[in-house]
Amino acid sequence: MPARPEFEDLYREFLPRIYGYALAQLRNAAEAEDVTAQVFVNAYRAYDRFEPTAATPAAWLFRIARNLILDLHRRSGVRGRIEQEVGRSLGAGPDPSELAEDRILFAELLVAVRRLPARQREVVALRHRSDLSFLEIGDLMGCSEDAAKMLYHRGLRSLCGLLPPEASQSPEAPRE
Repeated sequence: MPARPEFEDLYREFLPRIYGYALAQLRNAAEAEDVTAQVFVNAYRAYDRFEPTAATPAAWLFRIARNLILDLHRRSGVRGRIEQEVGRSLGAGPDPSELAEDRILFAELLVAVRRLPARQREVVALRHRSDLSFLEIGDLMGCSEDAAKMLYHRGLRSLCGLLPPEASQSPEAPRE
């Protein structure tokens, strides 16, 4: 039987990951901070009921985060938020033409990600922003590990189909 970790250890380990997930889902830093804080308040209150044999700490915390985010969307009446700052600066680069090209590709990627079905979009975000295993993602989303893998790979395949050919090249591949 796995031992229950100290709550403080969970907080230190998962705070950045929970915040990253909330920020990816909400696209608003203030709301992401509020949700992250509420995740840990709720987790602290329910910690005596947490069973490490039933779920990993990551799956448990991300389930709380997911439920809070869904509640926030329901309360505010927002179903599919649109990225508010498409083309936001990716950082200063030495070559303005490369920066402009990166912004265009980033904007195309955001548009393509928004066009994914909701469950594919969520599994891609969980995998890339939260560093969860497919088993944890499946548990969080109420499906099997294999179903989570399938959603993820279908999402990536859909993204490749939605992006222009030059956007789906690897960074090392030469551009025409």
